[in-house]
Amino acid sequence: MNIRKLTLFSGHIVECFDNTLYGFFAVMLAPIYFPTGSEQVSLLGSYGAFAAGFLARPLGAIFFGIYGDKQGRRKPLLWSMACVGFPTMAIGLLPGYEHIGISATVLLVTCRLLQGFFMGGEFTGVNLCISENDDPKTLGRQTGILIATGGIGAILATILGAYFSMKVMPAWAWRIPFIMGGVSALGIYFLRKNLRETHAFMDAQQQNELVAQPWKILFARHKRDLLLSILIAGLTVMPLYCATIFGNQIFKDIGFTTSQSLLLNALCIALDAIVIVYFGRISDKIGFRNHMILSAICTVVVPIPAFMLLNQEGASTFHVLAFISLLTVPGSFICGCAMAYMAKLFPTNCRYSAVAVCVTLGHALLGGTTPLMSTFLKNSFHSTLAPGFWVSFISLLVVAMIYTREKRANWSIIEQKNPSAISIH
Repeated sequence: MNIRKLTLFSGHIVECFDNTLYGFFAVMLAPIYFPTGSEQVSLLGSYGAFAAGFLARPLGAIFFGIYGDKQGRRKPLLWSMACVGFPTMAIGLLPGYEHIGISATVLLVTCRLLQGFFMGGEFTGVNLCISENDDPKTLGRQTGILIATGGIGAILATILGAYFSMKVMPAWAWRIPFIMGGVSALGIYFLRKNLRETHAFMDAQQQNELVAQPWKILFARHKRDLLLSILIAGLTVMPLYCATIFGNQIFKDIGFTTSQSLLLNALCIALDAIVIVYFGRISDKIGFRNHMILSAICTVVVPIPAFMLLNQEGASTFHVLAFISLLTVPGSFICGCAMAYMAKLFPTNCRYSAVAVCVTLGHALLGGTTPLMSTFLKNSFHSTLAPGFWVSFISLLVVAMIYTREKRANWSIIEQKNPSAISIH
């Protein structure tokens, strides 16, 4: 791995560490910052703060996306990590509700919002630095490796979370990982100061193809691609969050401790990181379109049987491990080329804006709300199966949209070559 990729990947590791950390501490933070007297209401409040970070990402994506399409891919990556370290450290230093009252709740949500805003352009920027510089024949492998390295940050956050949540640790020990994450994010700024601009952006700049308002092009020519990309982005994280953050609720009901649940989460993320590299390589061989359709079909079929394993009395560790595996592998399948596929849907002069906003909206509307939506569906229908139907429904939409998009593209090519061939329409 060269220095450029190490610089890019390290930022993604820190991003995943910071974001995963709150998700896995959500259950523990619920009574500290949302002491409502009801365990379920407190948990929903904590999950709401988790979702808030995702909901702020589209705003950051709009800002960093336009900045990146006008000024290049380097500057957004430089400043996003420099800024995100401060709210992350602040969470680790923030007093609880019993000390400063409702201000603690407000400040926690504010920190999550700031985290989300500054992370809005990070993941997209890193992916574009790869897709606009590397060999097109190995994009699937490279993006697969990138997401796998993000798993390192998530695993590290999970292990530290499990360690600092042990009963032998002091009550304030959970703060240490947040402070570590904030300091690490600030360190990435100095690593990226020598990062070079991408070849694709420099070519577009030299050919005067850059535009002042990239969203005019996107709304005029790429509305369906924007919607498809939002759904794909959401689907890349929904199975994982079902198996980990929401899964922690079910694991607790079965009898697992917080530390044990976090170790199960680490196992889930490790499995995700291992298989996603393999799926990235497959996408280079079979093509991004075929890979996306096959992976989305898998996430249509698998979630309901996975949740059935835990929707019974006497669910054991074996059932939990099978549940994790069944959700994680199809989720990793779709991640294998999702970013590379989305990047190819848009031209260089508006690509950063499009992909950044679509990824953040998908993660916010579908991913960040997964624990909240899953809890709501589970309580509303009194069934653990309900979240599985939700994941399957989104997957079915993705399959339908990719199929119809490719069909429209094929008809367009035929019409250009032989207009009379489709005159019956």
